[in-house]
Amino acid sequence: MDVVVIIIVILALVVMIFKKFSNVVYYIGIVDIFLRVLDFIGNNIPIPIFTNFVNSYFPNSISHIIEMYSSGIFTTVLLWALCINYMVLLFYLIRTFWKKK
Repeated sequence: MDVVVIIIVILALVVMIFKKFSNVVYYIGIVDIFLRVLDFIGNNIPIPIFTNFVNSYFPNSISHIIEMYSSGIFTTVLLWALCINYMVLLFYLIRTFWKKK
């Protein structure tokens, strides 16, 4: 139950800092892409010290964080919220791409 409170506080801080819904969507997308790239680099660079550092201190993705620290229906709800966030991010990216053309 402590995880629920921590997630709500973190989300409230993110919304207060960025103030716009689109900025929150971009922020979550950027963090997830960064974690996935870091995981890929950590697994594909044959330096054991770097690989151990990345694997022990950084999670694979935001969905991995959700699955690690929550369980049950709360995990399902958070994963669907993350999926909806990805869909909104995709919409924003496509809209921006078409405006630039």
